Amino acid sequence: MKDVFVPCSYCDGYGVIELTGVYAETLRILRRFKRPVVAGSDAESFGCKPTALNNRLAWLESKGLARSAREGKKRKFWAT
Repeated sequence: MKDVFVPCSYCDGYGVIELTGVYAETLRILRRFKRPVVAGSDAESFGCKPTALNNRLAWLESKGLARSAREGKKRKFWAT
């Protein structure tokens, strides 16, 4: 995966830091999916619980690396 950088939260976005850890892994897997991801049904593919996956996807969306749309009670995510 190409290196992804996000605004630094410690300097109010003046610098950037490399995306690492569970967020980088979540984004890597999200980009491989050919369909939108639903945390409740796809969490096992990501190796975590649905709540953890939903939080990670919401964080990626807040950084502009994912998009989402609500469908009933479910929120579907896909990479940008």
